[in-house]
Amino acid sequence: MYTVTEVYNNIPFDPALRTAKGFSCHIKEADLLFDTGGDPAILSANLQTLGIDPARIRTLVLSHDHWDHVGGLQAVLGQNPDLTVCILDTFSEKTKTAAAEGGRTEIIEGWQELAPGLFSTGPCGDNPPEQALALRTERGYLIITGCAHPHISEIIGTVARHGQIMGAIGGFHSVSEEDLDALKKLAYLSPSHCTEGIETIREKNSGAFNQGGAGRQHQFS
Repeated sequence: MYTVTEVYNNIPFDPALRTAKGFSCHIKEADLLFDTGGDPAILSANLQTLGIDPARIRTLVLSHDHWDHVGGLQAVLGQNPDLTVCILDTFSEKTKTAAAEGGRTEIIEGWQELAPGLFSTGPCGDNPPEQALALRTERGYLIITGCAHPHISEIIGTVARHGQIMGAIGGFHSVSEEDLDALKKLAYLSPSHCTEGIETIREKNSGAFNQGGAGRQHQFS
């Protein structure tokens, strides 16, 4: 069983959590945090409300170098001396330096296993380059995206080279017809954060749609 909890989101779900522009989610079984939102105080407050101890986070993965995904770094850095921060080589020197001061940095260059059954896609696209996560479940891979700037269909295509895909959650950014065609083949969808056309995705995929937002838990086996 895998538990993916949305810790930071501008879309509300659990009223006990604070909302602000950005995205972050926690994968309990891997002690992994994906992105940090934009504000360290809000990230810290939401982690505390959810009972997630930042000192137990062993791996921090940053999808891309935009402020609403890396701005909360200070809430996590320095909490665990064995923290590994997974970034892309295209990140700014400012972000690279901050990550190095609070943990061991690892440059992700391609498809790579980060924890048993949990993979980074490596960099996708170029405006900006972005990595996503792929969690292997019994029904196929679950894709977790920060913003999907390269388009969710491109990320789906990247992961599809490694196996069947069952779903996608996170930010899907601007959604094209090609993206909608790719999404309708999936069994579990939970778009949030920066996704344009969430209602369109809901209408076209009513059986697969699951509301996302701060505090939402997704469980998979």
